[in-house]
Amino acid sequence: MSTLEVFRQFLVDHYPALQDELWLKDVDTLRISPILHPFLKSKLPEGIEKFTCVLFTQQTNQTAAPLKVYLLLDEYEQSLYAIDLMNEQIVLH
Repeated sequence: MSTLEVFRQFLVDHYPALQDELWLKDVDTLRISPILHPFLKSKLPEGIEKFTCVLFTQQTNQTAAPLKVYLLLDEYEQSLYAIDLMNEQIVLH
């Protein structure tokens, strides 16, 4: 299943009102480091060196803080570690 399909199913299951919103997709492969936010680090399995973060950002003119949904996957985007709405207080980099 592609990351887009996983994202869409997540919205259908948990946030159906957001299904028809427009979203931007950003993909980045990151290394585990001391500067990685502890919240994100807690979502990842022990012992991995790299992971892929797929970030979907809501495209809207209605709010100053668009919603963000993140997917954390292995570096090859084959195993999903976590998916959730991102709190604006959490910074990835």
